[in-house]
Amino acid sequence: MRVLTLGNNALAISNAPELLEKSYKTEKPDFKKTQWRGRRLSKADKKVKFVYAPYSMSKLLKMLEIDEYHSGCVEAIKESTIMQVETSNAKLNAWIAAAEFPGNEDFGSILGEAVKHRAGCGNAFLLKMRDSGGNWVGLERILPSEIVIVEKYDEFGFMRPDYIQTKNNVRTLHDNRDIIHFRRPTHKSNAWGLACEPIALNIEILGEIKKFDFNNFKSGLLIDYFIIVEGGSLRDGTVVDDEGNVVVTDAFETIQKAFMDAQGNSKSHSSILIEVEKENVKIRLEPLRQHDKDGGFIKLKKDLREGIFAYHRVPARLVSQLVAGQLGGDNNSDMTLFYVFVVSPLQNRIASALAKEFNREFSWGIQAEEFDFGDLTQFFLTADEKIFSTNRNK
Repeated sequence: MRVLTLGNNALAISNAPELLEKSYKTEKPDFKKTQWRGRRLSKADKKVKFVYAPYSMSKLLKMLEIDEYHSGCVEAIKESTIMQVETSNAKLNAWIAAAEFPGNEDFGSILGEAVKHRAGCGNAFLLKMRDSGGNWVGLERILPSEIVIVEKYDEFGFMRPDYIQTKNNVRTLHDNRDIIHFRRPTHKSNAWGLACEPIALNIEILGEIKKFDFNNFKSGLLIDYFIIVEGGSLRDGTVVDDEGNVVVTDAFETIQKAFMDAQGNSKSHSSILIEVEKENVKIRLEPLRQHDKDGGFIKLKKDLREGIFAYHRVPARLVSQLVAGQLGGDNNSDMTLFYVFVVSPLQNRIASALAKEFNREFSWGIQAEEFDFGDLTQFFLTADEKIFSTNRNK
């Protein structure tokens, strides 16, 4: 963030994508400072390739503690997705009941944490706990920040990675059969998921605004305009002048000259063209204090908050308790759309993955449809509507 002057105005320039690359840089564990526990990589795996996360998983999860709207959306997805854990399979019911042994969290809490991690950083890892005989007897969550993926492929060319967990300076190698990985697919990696990249941009910009709010309160630093550079960076460059000399050009001076050359009046406006190297780079100018002291900041904050809701696709009133009908809908229709387009697909994804794992371990022939994690829309029906719905589905 830079604060410069444009005429008589103070101009704040925020380059959020560049800030994102620096603030959320991948944290690679230093294996030299750790010791192995249990099984190690074989000699054939000496040239193993590690696949690191696109961004820092710990810092993406840390965002849940920074912004209350982002945290509220993630909690809403978590609570709406895992409302209960019921199955119509007797063997599976007995296994789940036995897995809730003292000292271990119940099955629903474990799955809820997985949903939270997936929504927060795009990845959730669950470890199959085994007894002395190697039988799968429970689940334990692993923080995404503790995992390094080992790239491996099966005989058909499909990726079947192993996982190294680094915790308390100890490395533990987990076979791919022992890890259940729920990920949000991304073009940035074929092994990792990624969530909240747009959210990180919004939260970084909100963080910059909060700093200026504090500076304004403390020292009277007043910002008139806010420039947001999206999809690239605002860097200095070089050009060759008429005499053939290489001259350094200041990026802000280029913008400043463009603004100063654009002369409008009270009844008309002028347009300016700012050329950038990358075609997807966008430069937004947000006026902050034309009408009242804080109006621009309030509007910009509102736009950034709405971007968080839009990304998560969570009804705003579910987080902020807005008045029903204010957004052009009502509670029932909002919750129905949220359940159909967000919650239900995620429930099906979890059910399919669990069914696959149980069938791999026990060959029980479990179907994804045998899991019931709860239906959000049923909570908004009256008693008569529930009876009608039940009878209609019979």
